[in-house]
Amino acid sequence: MNQNPTSEFLTAYVTTPPEVYFLNRANSNYCSISIDRISISGKFHAEQHYTTLKENHWRQVKELDGRPLTFELDRVDKNGEFEQIATLIRDKFRANNWRIDTSNHIQSPKEKQFISNIIALFSSPHVTRLDIAIDFINYEHAGMNYKIFKPNTTITVRYNKAGKIETTYYGKRKSNVQYRYYDKKLERNKNKQHLPNNIASWERLELQLRSKKVASNWYKEAMKMLSYFKRPNLTTIADKDPKSYFMLTGILEHPEKFNDLAKGTKAKYRKMIKDNHGFDTSMTDTAMKTLDANAEKIKREINSFFETNKKDQAPFKALNQS
Repeated sequence: MNQNPTSEFLTAYVTTPPEVYFLNRANSNYCSISIDRISISGKFHAEQHYTTLKENHWRQVKELDGRPLTFELDRVDKNGEFEQIATLIRDKFRANNWRIDTSNHIQSPKEKQFISNIIALFSSPHVTRLDIAIDFINYEHAGMNYKIFKPNTTITVRYNKAGKIETTYYGKRKSNVQYRYYDKKLERNKNKQHLPNNIASWERLELQLRSKKVASNWYKEAMKMLSYFKRPNLTTIADKDPKSYFMLTGILEHPEKFNDLAKGTKAKYRKMIKDNHGFDTSMTDTAMKTLDANAEKIKREINSFFETNKKDQAPFKALNQS
């Protein structure tokens, strides 16, 4: 990997673009873990802190009857256009409840500080949403071939005009836990975003969590998601167990028929899938190791949103219990 200063700077904050942008052309089977989005909520009196908001470069963009509803933290790009870094939003139903959202756009410690300085003014701040992104770059079995095999889960698949899978959603959008698996390279090309020519494939598995226990549960939930993530490789069992080969092939091609099976038969094949009988987990195994190696870094990144430039301020205690 290219160890230039820019790479080291960006990787200091996992909410910035992953190291993939600096990969050597020869890199393959690369896995990266990052925070893609974080939401922090608490009680806040915006009217009392207009001066502080302005000093930290937050600008009001919406109001109702003279009361502020939304602020944005932006930077100005080379064309003089605003690029959004974060938003500060008032709860529609509870007037003094506010939420800060930021999604993978922080590029410097100063920008992080502009967010932390406002969170420091919240009463009882806590994480209410966290998205963990697991990126798979230049993998041998790329092509959206992996799937989530979690019983009784709502699955929604979106295709592009060419019939290729863009995104698969596992779980309902507004539930506390949702998984997403999508073609990140396809997404960036579609949005005409820059993509280095060293990237042959880029797929992302994403965990979305909502609840008051996000900060302490994210690692366990990420590992659970990965335990369901695997690639069908049924030819490995075709000779030794042809019946299971044909049954699993049918189940994978027509999952809606799975519910028609007898209870015992259903349990048998669910166990085979759970035990990876006829499935490849090479990407999953790498991701689990990468997640484990980066767990402390992710935890520190969550904590860093609750730190201000006051050296004597203690870290946010609730986040140190995970």
